[in-house]
Amino acid sequence: MSDAELYHRFAEHFNNRAYDRLGEVMAEDFTDHHPGLVDVASLDVYRKNLAAVIDALEMTAHPEEVTAAGDRVYTRIRLTGRHTGTFLGLAPTGAALDWYTHEIWRVADGRFVERWAVDDLLTLLAQTGYPLPGWDAGD
Repeated sequence: MSDAELYHRFAEHFNNRAYDRLGEVMAEDFTDHHPGLVDVASLDVYRKNLAAVIDALEMTAHPEEVTAAGDRVYTRIRLTGRHTGTFLGLAPTGAALDWYTHEIWRVADGRFVERWAVDDLLTLLAQTGYPLPGWDAGD
């Protein structure tokens, strides 16, 4: 399986909520770097955190770009869902959600061993109705 196909298999498990199958594509000592949120140093903790976020946001991943180069996979993923559970301390609003994440994954021995992800949290939080500072549009 190519490294790009490895990502698509991950997205399939993500969308099917098949957390028990993540070990097929991720190493047990998987490390996740997620600036502004949390760093995770094991697949077990990643599974728990992923399930909590997916449940709170009813997330579905829509890969729009997946590019493999060397031992890295670069992705641009559209995420959609609905805010049905507590997320980052925010009570559920029922709001429809649509935002992007950009990721760099590192592959070793046919599995993901590390990821760096940057989500568009401003767009996500704005859709929940959370008040955000804004730019002067100059109107």
